[in-house]
Amino acid sequence: MANVTVKFNHRSYHLACSDGDGESERLIRLAKYVDDKAAMISSKMGAVSEPRLMLMTAILLADELDEARGGGALQENGAVEDATHMEQTLVRTLKRIEDITRQVEAEV
Repeated sequence: MANVTVKFNHRSYHLACSDGDGESERLIRLAKYVDDKAAMISSKMGAVSEPRLMLMTAILLADELDEARGGGALQENGAVEDATHMEQTLVRTLKRIEDITRQVEAEV
């Protein structure tokens, strides 16, 4: 396992990922993208709690994913497969948010 340090909302987080195949670089790139989206939300909304910022960022990213898939993916053919895939993606994302929230709360 490789250890990577990423930033979210001006805080550093240490995460583990698979070695090789550019996983570390990919994780860093994805984390920067998420942090950039959170910064955009913060600049528009002002001061919000970190858990709320994480939730709003996750919803924004889920919306981007839905748009990239053509929007309304749940209403098209293959809705069950799309719904299952989206659910799995959201579950993983929410688990990451919960883990980060626990880390933040432990640090405070």
